[in-house]
Amino acid sequence: MVFSDFLTNLLIFWLAIYVIGTLLQRVLRFKSIKLGLFYLELTSSPDRFNRILVGLSKVIGPLMKVGILSLIGLSVVSALWLIDTTLRTLLGPKTPSIVVVVPGLTVEFSIPILIAIFIALSTHEFGHAAASVYSKVPVKKISLFILFILIGAFVEPDEEHMKKLASLKRLGIYSSGIMMNLLTSLLVLLIAFSIFPGFLRSPAGVYVEGVIEGGPSYGILSPGVVIKEIGGVRVRDIQTLIEALGRFRPGQEITVVTDKGPFIVKLGSRPDNPEYAWLGVRLSAFPYYESIIPMPSSVSISLLKTIMFTLLFSIGIAALNSLPIFPLDGGLVISEILTRYLGNETLAKKITWAISAPFALMLVYNVLIFFLS
Repeated sequence: MVFSDFLTNLLIFWLAIYVIGTLLQRVLRFKSIKLGLFYLELTSSPDRFNRILVGLSKVIGPLMKVGILSLIGLSVVSALWLIDTTLRTLLGPKTPSIVVVVPGLTVEFSIPILIAIFIALSTHEFGHAAASVYSKVPVKKISLFILFILIGAFVEPDEEHMKKLASLKRLGIYSSGIMMNLLTSLLVLLIAFSIFPGFLRSPAGVYVEGVIEGGPSYGILSPGVVIKEIGGVRVRDIQTLIEALGRFRPGQEITVVTDKGPFIVKLGSRPDNPEYAWLGVRLSAFPYYESIIPMPSSVSISLLKTIMFTLLFSIGIAALNSLPIFPLDGGLVISEILTRYLGNETLAKKITWAISAPFALMLVYNVLIFFLS
């Protein structure tokens, strides 16, 4: 999608949001919707999720100390990685290392991506809320928001109750979002290995997302098939498919074995290099794995995409929030630790802001590199 198309679609999206949001606010008297300039906030009372939060608190609560250690460890790793990445781009080629997730612009706009973003954000915030419940801190609200093109979420614990807590419990609440992301990643991995035994180890073919009109495979192969073999050569992923095609020349007829059976395809010439053979298909960048549960290949690849994106976003959100930048979780933990050992909250916050500034600048610099490269 070109930028002008994305911008047009974005403006249409926000126009629709304003119309629907205004209708819900003024006509139906919805109080859970907040609208601003390119800002939408959906708020829910924590009482609606009381059973879920109480259940999660029994898991998160006993793991608070583990969560604190996990955040500190991840904070060190993320900070060192950000420093290294920044130095590499300053001293070498301006190759982006951070991918900014904007559905429809930087990543495809798809159901698996939206589901993965929702899971990663909601589990993070539910982790904070569950830890608050465990520590007897009332949660005022749980909110999901969209700011222009950024999607986020937050919980709002009662500040007065937070101040009365012991320092260790506050650290546990600050760390619980990241802990929940890590637990979610572990759970998703277990689900993936249960459904797809070869997950991350033994790809079973390459999924065809589309067939190029007028290409060699047009009218022969169909979108949704999984290529397993080309000309007698086993295909497991895109790399092995490319290697298999490299054995043949344009104009040769080969047998393409798929999950829907074998097909004869007369190879064409690649548009960018006529000397190389070309199938004329659009392939999924995601490896395809066989499922132990019978399901169409289109459902399998969608589930695999959801699993992969959930893992990536959950780990990414955990890494981002662990950075020593105030008011991210990592910055809050630094401020709390400094306050505990210095005995001066004002001084601790000043030092935290001093630590945050260079890391925030490095993060912004890398984001700009991504968009400008």
